[in-house]
Amino acid sequence: MNGHLGILLFTSPVQHRSVETAVSLAEAATAQGHRVTLFLLADAVYCSSRALLGAPEESVLHRIARLPSAAELVNCGTCARFRGLDDGALIPNARNGTLEDLTELLRSADRFLAFTGET
Repeated sequence: MNGHLGILLFTSPVQHRSVETAVSLAEAATAQGHRVTLFLLADAVYCSSRALLGAPEESVLHRIARLPSAAELVNCGTCARFRGLDDGALIPNARNGTLEDLTELLRSADRFLAFTGET
């Protein structure tokens, strides 16, 4: 692997275009041999919900579900549970984590981007 890109995402997959930007970056980085971790906070945890896979096939939600194994999706577990997303409600390539996972991501990533939804 070349390097590790960390992406922090705050925004809902249906209300903000930053999700598409983050997923495009993850796709491009993994295609070049980099490891990527997307840490999902607040409404971004909905990106990992099985329920949203009912969206059209070309939607960003299906692109998230098809990310290669070099891309890890980690939810803030507190945010996910607050929104009713236990481990059984997640797409296969996602997991509920902790803020310790975010701390480790900040420590280990060669580059780190945060998509907060602010303009």
